[in-house]
Amino acid sequence: MGAQKEATPLVSVIMPAYNSASYIETAIRSVMAQTYPHWKLLVIDDGSEDDTCAIVTRLRAEDDRVTLICNEQNIGVAETRNKGLDLCAGSCVAFLDSDDLWHPDKLKLQVHKMLEEQAELVYASYGIMDSDGKPCKKPYLVPGEADFDRLLKENVVGCSAALISESVARTYRFVPNFYHEDYCLWLKILQDGHKAVGCEEVLMTWRLACGSRSFDKRNGALNRWRIYRQHLGLPLVKSATCFASYAINGLKKYRRSEKEPSV
Repeated sequence: MGAQKEATPLVSVIMPAYNSASYIETAIRSVMAQTYPHWKLLVIDDGSEDDTCAIVTRLRAEDDRVTLICNEQNIGVAETRNKGLDLCAGSCVAFLDSDDLWHPDKLKLQVHKMLEEQAELVYASYGIMDSDGKPCKKPYLVPGEADFDRLLKENVVGCSAALISESVARTYRFVPNFYHEDYCLWLKILQDGHKAVGCEEVLMTWRLACGSRSFDKRNGALNRWRIYRQHLGLPLVKSATCFASYAINGLKKYRRSEKEPSV
C-alpha cells in the first residue's frame, strides 16, 4: 500500500484567479483532462468582479476535485499563491495560471520524473499562444537540468510548467515585492541546493496576452537587476555578468521564437 501511494502521490494544483472569465474554463478543463487522476485543484479568486466564480462553481459541480476559495480582499498574485501553499495537501504542488493550459500528460510525466530523479523541482518545455489561443511563437524547449548559476543567466522555469515537492512547498514562499515573483522563488530553491530537472516535452501552453508584463521588456530588465542586487545580494560584478547573459539569452530566445510559428 505504501509503495502504491508513493507511485501515485496526490498533486495539489494552485490557480490564482482575478477577472479570469475569458480563459479560466479552458485552464480548469485542461486540469480535468489530465491522464494522471490524483490531483486537487485550488482555485483562489482574488476579488474578481466578473463571472470567474460562477464559472468555477459550475465546473466544481462536474468534478469535486475542483475547490473554489475566495479572498476577502485583493491581495495580489504572489500572496494568493502563498495562500494556496498554506492550504494545499499531498506530496507535490503544481501551479497553473488561469489563462494558461496544460497538455494531458503534464502531471503524469512530471510526477514520474520527480520520483525517478528524486528532484524537488521539475519544469517542462512550453508552447506559446496569443490571446485567441493560436500558436504565435515556436515552443520554448528547456534543458534537462538546471542549477542556480544556470538560472541566474536564463529563467528556464515557467510558473505554469513547474512542479515542486512537498518539502519545498512547506519551506518556500513567493516574494510579493519583486517583479517576477516566481523567478525569485526558483532561484532561492536552487540557491539552497535543491535539485531541478526538466521534462523536455512540451507539456504546457503559455498565453502571451497583449499588454501583459511580458511585453514590458524595459521594466522586466530593471526588475531583473533588482533581483540580482536586492533579493539575492549578489556583488556588482557578478550581477553585471549575469545581467549580460540574461540580455543575450533573451535576445536569442526572441529571435528563435520569431522564426516561425509553432504548429
